[in-house]
Amino acid sequence: MLKQIEKDVADRNFKRVYLIYGEEDYLVKQYTELLKSNVADGTNAMMNTDVFEGSDSNINKMIAAGDTAPFFSDYRLVMVSDSGLFKDGRKSDTAEMAEAIKNLPEECVYLFTNEKVDKRNALYKAVKKIGYCCEINYRDIKELTDWVKKKSDNRLDNGTANYFIKNIGNSMKHLAVELDKLLAYAGDKKVTTADIDIACTKSAEVSIFNMVGAIGSKNTEKALEIYNNMIFEGEEPIGILSMIARQFRMILQCKYLQNKRNFNTRQIAAELKLREFVVSNCLTQAKNFKLTALMKAIEDCAQCDSNIKAGLIAPKLGVELIILRYSK
Repeated sequence: MLKQIEKDVADRNFKRVYLIYGEEDYLVKQYTELLKSNVADGTNAMMNTDVFEGSDSNINKMIAAGDTAPFFSDYRLVMVSDSGLFKDGRKSDTAEMAEAIKNLPEECVYLFTNEKVDKRNALYKAVKKIGYCCEINYRDIKELTDWVKKKSDNRLDNGTANYFIKNIGNSMKHLAVELDKLLAYAGDKKVTTADIDIACTKSAEVSIFNMVGAIGSKNTEKALEIYNNMIFEGEEPIGILSMIARQFRMILQCKYLQNKRNFNTRQIAAELKLREFVVSNCLTQAKNFKLTALMKAIEDCAQCDSNIKAGLIAPKLGVELIILRYSK
């Protein structure tokens, strides 16, 4: 999908309207900038770019901008972000814009970004019909591994890049920040997994995964160490509790689908809308828990949450007791 935008830029043959959205903010921003710097280019770029941000943007001004001829340029660019036009809430404005983009002049390009999208929405359907909709979600682990290796000039090999991703998470924005730190720490030498353990801050999701893994293997000391490190790094106990409960829930769902419905990893990922490596990790951890124990753990997390919010137990102690109960 991204290759289509790259081709349009290379050919300087732009669609009348683009919608770029999705959970991978790093690439959404990258391809937004690619279009922005190439549609209205040259010394008159600023004069040929209109920018509208937020759901309070005036629809009449947005439409009027598209009818304005470019000034000494091939194209005029109208950038619209977080407008709310692609979901419920601005129904009449959505209808107006959907009608307006059907009759855009050849020299005008609309670029919608950072939108929450309902694919049943009239404007989404109009953009898809006459322009290009590009949904950019998190990359799979192979793509991320290749990207990390390339960005590091191959100072991370396949195994090390894979370890890096699994410990940092799959957000390219976060990976890029941590990779800069890692390369600065490692200097000119090849990066090792030990370097990653020392130089990088592991994502909360990875820490929770490792904590639940320690709980499942009855390693109380390790589970409490991870918990205390997360507290030290600024995570709130009640937030950690929520993440623990979510991890237990994912393990339960994966184990149930594998055992009771004979689903394979790919089928489970599709059913739960999770990435395959996440499912694979959950199934590995599931070996340490019975279905009944997982259900009870989820119930206990919910009760602990209620007790904390009712002031019946201190937040840090409440989560510690959950960890102790299931790691003994």
